[in-house]
Amino acid sequence: MKVYEVLASSRFLLATMNRNGVSADDIMYLDMFYEYRDMLAEGRKDAEIRDFLSNKYKLSSSTIKRVMKHLNEECVIY
Repeated sequence: MKVYEVLASSRFLLATMNRNGVSADDIMYLDMFYEYRDMLAEGRKDAEIRDFLSNKYKLSSSTIKRVMKHLNEECVIY
């Protein structure tokens, strides 16, 4: 498949992502986001979760906080 074919077949999705500030690179944070969400549901504290994920994924606590906020934003689809 050629690049233009991928773009053409995903046009709506890519345009929606672009309008909402979502990067294709954000996909690398999905597993971490699910872990964060599950740990919150278990009743763990935010700082404890960020500390754990910071060590596991080798990211700063502030980066994890920023990513979690970003992935929780509402997307406008039109």
